[in-house]
Amino acid sequence: MDEFSGIAAWLQATGPYGIVAILGWAFWKINERKDVALRELYERVAEMGRTQTEAMVKVEAALVALKEAIEEMHDRLPPPGRATT
Repeated sequence: MDEFSGIAAWLQATGPYGIVAILGWAFWKINERKDVALRELYERVAEMGRTQTEAMVKVEAALVALKEAIEEMHDRLPPPGRATT
């Protein structure tokens, strides 16, 4: 209870400026926590973006390889209408 009495006495001595100081400190602490949370969120989103980019590059490489294999098989087929022997 002495802690609250000390705070009450400090607020009485400082008047409205004390309340402003306490509110400013509280907003600063809240913003500090939000900044940390935003940085963590940014890092997670950035990592997901890197992972998705890697996956897209692999899929693109696989599609190019598939296209080349199809073209190669198509080039080996005889023209339509020719008999194979």
